[in-house]
Amino acid sequence: MKSKWYRGHIPRFWHRDEYKDLSYVRQPITPEEVNSWRDQGYDLVKSFTGVMYDNSNPMPDLCKRFTGIFNEYDNLTYTFYKMSTLEIMPTHVDHFRTYMKIFDVEYKNVVRILVMLEDWKPGHYLEIDGTGITSWIAGDYFIWDSDVPHAASNIGTEDRYTLQITGTKRVPDDIWARVHWYNIPGLDSKPESTSDSLLKYRILPYLEYNNSKPLYIYMLNEKIKELEEIEHDAHNIQIINEKGIDIYLYEPVSGYLVGSEQYYPPAGTKHSMIFYSEFPDNVKVNMMRADELDSIQLYALKNGLTNITVHTCDYDIEKYFPHYKGTMNLVCDDLFLKTVSPINVVDDSYSYNFTRRFISLNWRWTPHRHLIAAYLAPLSSYITWYYRGDMTNFTNQPWCDIILWGKSNPDAFSKLLKGFEYLNKHSPFNIDLKIEQAVNIIHPYWRDPTPKNQTIFDARKGVNVKDSTKIESCYRDIFVDVVTESRYAQPTANYSEKTLQPMFFKKPFILVAPPFTLKYLREQGFQTFSDFWDESYDECVDHERRMWMIFNLIDEIENTPIDDLRELYKAMQPVLQHNYERLLDTVLAEDQS
Repeated sequence: MKSKWYRGHIPRFWHRDEYKDLSYVRQPITPEEVNSWRDQGYDLVKSFTGVMYDNSNPMPDLCKRFTGIFNEYDNLTYTFYKMSTLEIMPTHVDHFRTYMKIFDVEYKNVVRILVMLEDWKPGHYLEIDGTGITSWIAGDYFIWDSDVPHAASNIGTEDRYTLQITGTKRVPDDIWARVHWYNIPGLDSKPESTSDSLLKYRILPYLEYNNSKPLYIYMLNEKIKELEEIEHDAHNIQIINEKGIDIYLYEPVSGYLVGSEQYYPPAGTKHSMIFYSEFPDNVKVNMMRADELDSIQLYALKNGLTNITVHTCDYDIEKYFPHYKGTMNLVCDDLFLKTVSPINVVDDSYSYNFTRRFISLNWRWTPHRHLIAAYLAPLSSYITWYYRGDMTNFTNQPWCDIILWGKSNPDAFSKLLKGFEYLNKHSPFNIDLKIEQAVNIIHPYWRDPTPKNQTIFDARKGVNVKDSTKIESCYRDIFVDVVTESRYAQPTANYSEKTLQPMFFKKPFILVAPPFTLKYLREQGFQTFSDFWDESYDECVDHERRMWMIFNLIDEIENTPIDDLRELYKAMQPVLQHNYERLLDTVLAEDQS
């Protein structure tokens, strides 16, 4: 059974005077709880609970930092909690009645976060779901679901200080939260899926979902839990095996290594990047697994299905995931790319009077994007970047240890050191959005690393807060796009609309992506830029060295006079026009279907 709690750590950034002198008061406990505990033998307790300072009072500024740290949860509230000698909170489950009423949320979606404000002292105790915990250090935190029993006590001689944070799990819209099926014998088709414009007008017409062949579409990452629960009867299994099933995965698979749970905090997490993993360059393919493929395999074995084809976004997926060969046929057939929306370019003519060299647009935080942003920010560039952080976050990555670069690549190390300082001083960097506050990335396995402020919430609600004309004007004023794809340190290549965007604006690109992504692009009929610069970085499977090769290419372009780059851009025009027309033949053609 999956654990309902986990442990993590953040560096201590608070001071004792920020929480010790608050006006703590004792909150009432229901008589039923007190009587229950006394019946269990807790009759000599000084107090059932400590004293608190909660959200009804002005909160210290340090809480703003915690809002950024635990930004994967909504509706965060804070309570500072002090337990003195012989104060005990026996095993219990919180009810959250007031919280649920205020925020109109369900009990199952509430979580409790406990941050240890000071190092453990003798006599201090915490228990979560029957596991006793001591010897913590300041900055350790524990997160558990609403129904997890827990207890705390202080039988020591010094006060015990913690910060209780209550939050709400972010629940995706139903349209994205489920697998969608069509023409599966014994299961009703899901007509509600077609109310979504992406499925109805782009994906489903492309897949011709109303033909006779069974079909599944999965739009998310991670395990396909709904698929795991489906059980077919013998008659329908025979029909399915005769016709075969196509399963389309809209996103790249969530890969991991067998046994990787021991490597990544919090304990029990098998992915280094929230919902997928990055890998060293010498990955052993027999150890490779993926959450989505695990679910499909379970579904196949559970139902005796022998004719399943899985369409993925991952180039060479059958080579790197041989474990699943006996239960499914894996093919690279990217549904996302075939149904991506075109970019509305106002002016698609060639612009030769650009004044800057680079553009690099980023959204979600990843290590490779942070490195590229740091390298580009002090140069002649436009970037979007919404984070702050230091180089210590790159000392324990699966594919690099940046501190060692001080000896192995001192030039890159020196430039990155200055670049990190530049980002931390000036972030956030905006183009089409106005992000007001940068997110602090303070440990290498950052959870849910996306910007969080009202601008983003408005954008998700459909409020027009973007200025798309700024994106286009920036593209017209640059030479090359340094595209930071969603994935980097993994063996299977893939690309997205991020790579297609410079093609729409008729600009060359450098691709910061998994190895052989340029090769994959060329096989899809696009042209790249090996006639103009060294693209051998694409063939480098050493993720660290591939990054260095990209840095060298950036340096080469930065050191080239702008007039020479304008002439080079003119020479690239046949390649750029070919890619643009290739898009018209593919993406735009699908848009008209």
